[in-house]
Amino acid sequence: MGRPANGETAPKTKRRGETPLLPATFLKRGTYLPFTTSVLSYARLRRPTGGSLEILIPGLAGGAETYVIPYKVLPEVINLTVHDRALHEELAHLREISPSRIRQTANRVAMTGLGGPALAKRAKQERLADEEQPAMILLSLLRMAIGQLAPNHPGAKDLTERTIATPEGMKLARDALGGYAQSIGERGDKIYARLESWANRIAPVGSPDGNVAGYLMTLLVALEGLAAELGKWLIQEPPETAEMAQRTVTAARGAAELARAHLKALDQMANNMAEPLRDFENTEKKLKHHVERMALMIDGWQRVIDMWNAARAGDRFLQRDTLEIFAQHLPIMPEEAVGGQVEMWETLRQSQTRWGRTSQHRIDSDLDQDTKDKLSQFRKEP
Repeated sequence: MGRPANGETAPKTKRRGETPLLPATFLKRGTYLPFTTSVLSYARLRRPTGGSLEILIPGLAGGAETYVIPYKVLPEVINLTVHDRALHEELAHLREISPSRIRQTANRVAMTGLGGPALAKRAKQERLADEEQPAMILLSLLRMAIGQLAPNHPGAKDLTERTIATPEGMKLARDALGGYAQSIGERGDKIYARLESWANRIAPVGSPDGNVAGYLMTLLVALEGLAAELGKWLIQEPPETAEMAQRTVTAARGAAELARAHLKALDQMANNMAEPLRDFENTEKKLKHHVERMALMIDGWQRVIDMWNAARAGDRFLQRDTLEIFAQHLPIMPEEAVGGQVEMWETLRQSQTRWGRTSQHRIDSDLDQDTKDKLSQFRKEP
């Protein structure tokens, strides 16, 4: 059974004379950083065009502004945990700033144990899955390709997940795809190689048939689960926390819908492989684009999901406190992605500003005056 999908909305027309409530682009918004230092729980990293790396720290001093700090000086301003110092050093070597690159770097640091055993265990599990899943996805793609391009090849109808992984099954798969390869003037092994590349490209998402879930698909499903759970949880809440929960639900669903639009595009290519395999150079670009955009749509939500998962076993008071903390810092979608949902995201941003002014749970509550004085020297953005 395939995966459900939702379409993207039309691009927004920018209105003149208004103070921007949303970042203009993903580049401007920056990429989420999995730091363990509490004040950096929602920090992001970006590299302005032609500029140096910057750390973005939102929500300090109860304000709506985001502090912009040159990357190199961060350890001189904030007292970082040992894990975060190591991560800070590793991230400095990144040429490409993207959710996938930061995740790989963060997992490498986490596996050293500097962030504790739980973080190390999770990173090792993710790394193992990253190594194993491309081969499993390839098997799914091979079955789909044979079913579409060589359904009448002897033995093709009897192929299963188990038999296709055997030497005999792989030989059958290569032979079956050989006929299609000849029809487009290619060698059979070239089609197999293209499917291998396809599998590697979509590994973060998983297989189109849903049998293998990559980490992005796992995060997307968890995000939709969070929205469904909070939608029920808020029914018994007083107006203030009910509003926070409802805004979180709306934001989570909005981000998930945008991610699923790219998932739908990936599935469409997989469900009609003939042309994508023929023009594979163009296909690779499309696969890369959709996977990267999907990652950007749900970037930063893992922190929120982890916090709610930890609070779930507690009482209502703990859950309310947790909600109040992360609701102020929900990932905001940039203008380039929101399409017709501008008002919804702007309303969320306005609500976050209001919550931040009255919140008893601020991320900078543990900062000493010396650190606050250092932070005040840096510029702020709306």
